[in-house]
Amino acid sequence: MACGPGGLQGHLASPFSSAGLENQPYIEGSWFRGCGQTNMSCKMVHGKLVEVGKWPWQVNILFLGMYICSGSLIHRQWVLTAAHCLQRSKDPQMYSVMVGVHHLPENGTQLPLTRIVIHEDFRNLMSQDIALLQLRDPVSWSPLVQPVCLPTIKLKPPVGTMCWVIGWGLTKKQVTPKTPYSLQEVAARIINNDICNKRYRFLLKNQKLIGNDMLCASSEWGLDTCKANSGSSLVCQVNKTWIQMGVVSWGFGCGRRQYPTIYTSTSYFTQWIKTRVADVRFISRADPAFLSPVFLTAYILLVSLGSLWLL
Repeated sequence: MACGPGGLQGHLASPFSSAGLENQPYIEGSWFRGCGQTNMSCKMVHGKLVEVGKWPWQVNILFLGMYICSGSLIHRQWVLTAAHCLQRSKDPQMYSVMVGVHHLPENGTQLPLTRIVIHEDFRNLMSQDIALLQLRDPVSWSPLVQPVCLPTIKLKPPVGTMCWVIGWGLTKKQVTPKTPYSLQEVAARIINNDICNKRYRFLLKNQKLIGNDMLCASSEWGLDTCKANSGSSLVCQVNKTWIQMGVVSWGFGCGRRQYPTIYTSTSYFTQWIKTRVADVRFISRADPAFLSPVFLTAYILLVSLGSLWLL
């Protein structure tokens, strides 16, 4: 993609008829433009002109200084990610978050945490896979550091919607990226959860695997979300505003189109997030929800099936 303004903005037809802010946006500094907005520009990285600022909410999550997962800024002091990313330790002092980074390795602003909030029903590493990280200090908004919008409980992507997965993980099996490694974007199309359940039926025979708290999406154009993509954001565009509809959770294999990637549905956890973060921006719509999937799964699969992976 050529460096410069434009990019993906305006090239994807919005699958939603209308959207509006549930609350009036507040001003938090001269660079704050509202959630879900991009500030794309060009930057020289190792002698190469590259595009930055396209996904300014994306952050690195570090454990003892090493990259382990991705996350997204939803507030000046809160990051959204997958709960299974935090299994190494529950001590917030062991983790930090790096914001304003587009390439790895690259020095960004590294911020310490003061609190880790894992969903209270997260036990099997697959369902209820959502967590919040509270930063010790509020971030300063800049062209490269902006929050993403979240959906209300009624805003769900219709089947067939093309969205994008953003992260620094691999997009192909057994491919080691050369440094500097750019933030990756992979197109993903929303699939009906019932269809997704049928494709994963062999894991639990006839039991329902993909629950209401999950979204199912198939990668497009030969790429997929593979290793080290856990916690990455699944974003869809609504009237030129980017909304995080999902969090990368788990999948089976890599690049297997018959086994779509499973995402934590952020709209399912709208109320859970609201009770912990008071002034997050939520985008709403008048139409009822499109999807009505079903519920639950079991951790034993992770032990018995080597190909089942947490991204």
